[in-house]
Amino acid sequence: MSVSGCTTVSNAPGSASFPNYKEASEPLVTSLDEKAEYELMLDLAVMEIKQRRYERAEGLLQKLRKINHQDIEVYRMLAKVYEGQEKRHLALLAWRQIIQMPNHSVEDEGEYARMALAEDQFTLAEAVYQQWLQSDSLVRRVSALNNLGFSRLLQKDFASAKSYFNQALQLDPLNSKALNNLILVDALTEK
Repeated sequence: MSVSGCTTVSNAPGSASFPNYKEASEPLVTSLDEKAEYELMLDLAVMEIKQRRYERAEGLLQKLRKINHQDIEVYRMLAKVYEGQEKRHLALLAWRQIIQMPNHSVEDEGEYARMALAEDQFTLAEAVYQQWLQSDSLVRRVSALNNLGFSRLLQKDFASAKSYFNQALQLDPLNSKALNNLILVDALTEK
């Protein structure tokens, strides 16, 4: 009986795509320094997250956090792990840690606010968005107004939500998110 579609592997020297270590000029590394070990653990955590093996990733990240409690990337990955495990309250705590670090980004603030909204912590989210209103960036101010409107929509404060969406559209009349959110508010209030 013949099986089609199968591949065969040749054991002939040089036929595999793996490097031939007998010919390699550098010796095979048999130990890692602390920095290389840390980076390997980070890479393993990334792999575990991609494979959705969150418990394994969490264990690695907790060890990494003990080694270097200032590594913001460890906290970002830990927040993703907690969210993947549906432990949103822990994800929110991780994002809170992140935004307290001096090297956090606007994206980190947005993730913190998003998680706060998911946990019905509207005051926390709105504090971030209110801060964004002071930005020189038009895009950030429009995003802040749209997000403030969405927060109010979640709280069923439709008049405030509509006001925020209209303010966003005054700054950016073609903003599709604010426009769609305004249509949603109108549909919800017509009932």
